[in-house]
Amino acid sequence: MAAVAPLQQPQRRDRATRRPPLRLAPAPRPRPSRYRDSVWAATLALLLAVGILGVLLLNTSTQTQADNIATAKQRLADLTLHAQVLQMAADQEEAPSVLAARARALRMRPATSVTVMPPQRTRTGKSVRPRKLIRPFHTG
Repeated sequence: MAAVAPLQQPQRRDRATRRPPLRLAPAPRPRPSRYRDSVWAATLALLLAVGILGVLLLNTSTQTQADNIATAKQRLADLTLHAQVLQMAADQEEAPSVLAARARALRMRPATSVTVMPPQRTRTGKSVRPRKLIRPFHTG
């Protein structure tokens, strides 16, 4: 086994070789913390206020747009209804019974025969007489 070395007493140094005694360090300079903290708080408050106002404006714009869309949809529904009413009135005016009554009021009578004429033929720009008339169409 190895022998353990005896503890040695620390050597005393004489005054010339001794370290100077410890002394307190000077207190740190007080930083202008109140000013910096108040600037930081004001910046954060301003940023928060701008954010809240931005969200408020965005919400207002969205609500206004939704109101405009609802108004446009209501106007479209009203115009669609008006178009349907006009279409029904036009359909009633064009009904065969209404047209026949108006024709009778104008002393018109139904056609019993219709003569169909063939188209004129041309040769080199000159008109040619039709050969024969096509037989008339009799309805009754």
